[in-house]
Amino acid sequence: MSERGCGWVIQLGRVGYDKAMRWQHGLVRMRKDGMARDTIIMLEHPETITVGRDGHEENYDKLKITPHFVERGGDVTYHGPGQLVVYYIFNLTRRGRDLHLFMEQVQDGIAYALRELGLEATKGDEHTGIWVSKNKIASIGIAVKNWITYHGAAINLNTELDKFQTINPCGLDSSTMTSAEKLLGEKVDIDSFRTLLCSRYNEIFETDFYSVSLDELAEDIESQAGGYTI
Repeated sequence: MSERGCGWVIQLGRVGYDKAMRWQHGLVRMRKDGMARDTIIMLEHPETITVGRDGHEENYDKLKITPHFVERGGDVTYHGPGQLVVYYIFNLTRRGRDLHLFMEQVQDGIAYALRELGLEATKGDEHTGIWVSKNKIASIGIAVKNWITYHGAAINLNTELDKFQTINPCGLDSSTMTSAEKLLGEKVDIDSFRTLLCSRYNEIFETDFYSVSLDELAEDIESQAGGYTI
């Protein structure tokens, strides 16, 4: 990008998965219609299992609950308290329609932020996501419609790792998953990490993301969602 852009970041607390999906769908519609800027949403979910477009039933057939089947790429994964979930509502038409570059940038931001915590985080060679040695600390699953992205990343900061045991997350053995808390031996301040990650994305996307409150956007999101279909 030749000039820096302006974007939005919405930082929330713990939000139910269905509600967050409705907000995403509304923002996708708004972004397509030019009524919203590129937006990063940061939140946590209560305990939730989601299955992406590439899900294989043998990776979640031990579940006693019904998972959410969603539009993102990837297989099955777990969301829950202590895990920072990041959703990206970006117009890739304004960024060269390069999905591969966008995926690299999403992962670079997470890896750089984790390194500032003292973790040797890298992008996976064989599997998408962020790894520390042979353990996966962040999972990535993006959807794109009309060159507008949605869904995103799940970063295990203080996540209870035993919650992965009923699935094969991303098709991997559950023991592959790790968290910043496990590796560092102490809890990570999620608010501080969100600020750190936003700073990295300001640089990587050459965009100044400024904070907006959901209250400012809620009515527009509801009206633009159009029944939450895309």
